[in-house]
Amino acid sequence: MTFGALVANGATFSFTKLLKSLAKLPEMASSFPENPLELELSCSICLQLFFDPVTLHCGHSFCFACLKKSRSFNKGLDVNCCPDCRAEFPDSEFAQRNFKLKNIVQSYKATTAEEVTHHRGVEVKVLAVKNDPLCPSQGEDGCNPMWNTGEDVADHADCMQIKLFNEQAQMSKHRSRLTPVMMDIQTKIELVDDLLAKAKENEATVKTSNMNFKAEVKTVLKEMEALLRDYSTAGMEHVETQLRAREEVLETRVQTLSDIRRQLTETKLTVKTFLEEQDEIRFCNEIPEFEKLVASMIVEPQKIGVSDENVANINMTHLCEEMEHRNHDLRLKLGASQRRLRNILNPSEVTFDSDTLHPSLLLSEDLKTVSFSVVKQPYPAGPQRFTSYFQALSSQSFSKGEHCWILQAEGCPWVLGLCYGGLPRSGTESGIESRTGAWCLM
Repeated sequence: MTFGALVANGATFSFTKLLKSLAKLPEMASSFPENPLELELSCSICLQLFFDPVTLHCGHSFCFACLKKSRSFNKGLDVNCCPDCRAEFPDSEFAQRNFKLKNIVQSYKATTAEEVTHHRGVEVKVLAVKNDPLCPSQGEDGCNPMWNTGEDVADHADCMQIKLFNEQAQMSKHRSRLTPVMMDIQTKIELVDDLLAKAKENEATVKTSNMNFKAEVKTVLKEMEALLRDYSTAGMEHVETQLRAREEVLETRVQTLSDIRRQLTETKLTVKTFLEEQDEIRFCNEIPEFEKLVASMIVEPQKIGVSDENVANINMTHLCEEMEHRNHDLRLKLGASQRRLRNILNPSEVTFDSDTLHPSLLLSEDLKTVSFSVVKQPYPAGPQRFTSYFQALSSQSFSKGEHCWILQAEGCPWVLGLCYGGLPRSGTESGIESRTGAWCLM
């Protein structure tokens, strides 16, 4: 119902108060309960959770204070009506207090921990309304035919004195709750930044270490590859040289035999022609010179063939000896490269350096076992090789740290010790057990 219709029916309005009340309706809309259970537990008059609820005979419940303030009561009428359904009942049959509903509301409040405001002992909440004029006290549509339009709207001015939630205070409260969260997040971000920086630093260190490690391994492998390539190239060149010499010798023999055969063929033709000579005087006169010519061209092919075979066999024997010597050099060089590679891959592993090995000592293939030999080995001479004492040094050296190894000794007395790399290699001062600056176990 419009304002004009209400005035036509004779209702007296306080438009100033009504307009002020309607101006607050958009703000009231923000506090309308959204929870269905909360709506069921809310008073339809004050739109707040029930406070001291009472129940009418029609079944509707209201706050006791709200019901007392309702338009349908305390007006000296013999018959009252329900604010919701307008059901009438005598004044003597007033509402009964609903303690069970009160307990349910209190339990709901304790569960949700909701903060509410109170106005004169009545819990109030704001309801979003339609554009149609509503009674601020009852929240009922003004066009309801059961609404007593004769009442002055100004009588319900106290119902509009609702203390609304301070949105700015609520925002400040939420911000105060979020401030510690933001500080905690910032602390965690700083911690993660520190961990990330350390992780990146470790990553860069590991990458650099891996790069250097790969470079060292690649260098050693290239050296080993170069040794094998040089061995293969030099070996094939030597074999080709020896085989070429053998071929040249045989080619020379073939050429010689071919020349002899050609000469013999020519001599045969000469003899044949000479035999066909019919002049007896001439035949007799030339026979001595002819015999000398034939005698000078007679050769023994068998001797030439035996000589070629002997030369070929001698060349192959020399080739075999040369290849054995090259194999020995290759093993020594590959052994040195292998030791370097072993030191790179496992720095803590101890292996013996064959360059320091005394000629009366033998070294195993894994470079970890040294044994005594009655026969001196033809090791190449070098500045690092021991010549006076039966000793050998490790390929690895250590400047600090704690290290532990297992030693197995058998067959004869052995000495295990530590010394500086500058230990002499010959003379009385080269013995580790008699050298100052060295330590050993007998």
